[in-house]
Amino acid sequence: MSGGKWYLTQHVSANGRIEWPEGPIDPPDPGFSPVWVEAWVVQGGGMIDGHVWTGTSQSSKQSLWSGFTPGEWTAAEPGWIQGQFTPGTVANPQFAIGIALLALQNNAGPAPAYEYEWWYEIVFLQ
Repeated sequence: MSGGKWYLTQHVSANGRIEWPEGPIDPPDPGFSPVWVEAWVVQGGGMIDGHVWTGTSQSSKQSLWSGFTPGEWTAAEPGWIQGQFTPGTVANPQFAIGIALLALQNNAGPAPAYEYEWWYEIVFLQ
């Protein structure tokens, strides 16, 4: 499997959370099936008076790989969140980094074997 990507634009809800991180994904290699995906989003807090401030971060996951749109991953189960994300506009863009980890099960052997794929991208928050 060559992995997945993030959709360039991720949407910030009224409560400051990204609901729900998602992106396109390549079909798994023959004999493998996706098991779960976990996603993290982090947004820098900026620099004020020479100090770097910590920003917002959150985790979310999808613990069962059923009900997904083909060719897409979504992490729709809430995890933790620290702070609230700041959405942007075209005139004042706000960016974050999205990181995702996908577990794949190899169905060919007598006992399940797992492999993991991960990816990260800069995303625009809207």
